[in-house]
Amino acid sequence: MHLDEAAVSRLLRMEDVIPAMEHALADFSSGKVVQPVRVMVPVAEHQGFLGLMPAFTGASLGVKLVAFYPQNQDVPTHHATILLFKPETGEPLVSMDGRLITEVRTAAVSAVATKYLARPDASVLAIIGSGVQARSHLEARTPVRRRTRLEPAARRELRPAV
Repeated sequence: MHLDEAAVSRLLRMEDVIPAMEHALADFSSGKVVQPVRVMVPVAEHQGFLGLMPAFTGASLGVKLVAFYPQNQDVPTHHATILLFKPETGEPLVSMDGRLITEVRTAAVSAVATKYLARPDASVLAIIGSGVQARSHLEARTPVRRRTRLEPAARRELRPAV
């Protein structure tokens, strides 16, 4: 089965991902997750990289493949596929477009970090940039800090994704 970005978008909600990432970070920190350092393969002639990021939690087995081409103009700079396998047998379960998953997961982890590392009386959030990650971080701040004033620093206006 393959879930394209539209299918992933229908299933993925920031308010669900933030607590899931909080749990995942705790499991990783306590040694319950096997997650080797990512492997990056340079694609020098096209100024790109291919990354491989496997992980095993005991209950889940998966890998993310990501192509990063920072010079891309008319297509995203990141393309990703996430593959999940049945841990008991290694059977493939699903492949998913990973671009949106990466976007949401990154912002959710930042929200968890904000929850634990920001001062309780902090009331200003600075977001540097106005791209995809900036928009997802804007969305992720709401469940963690509802009364936060936003201070964007970008050449273009930061707007929430529609």
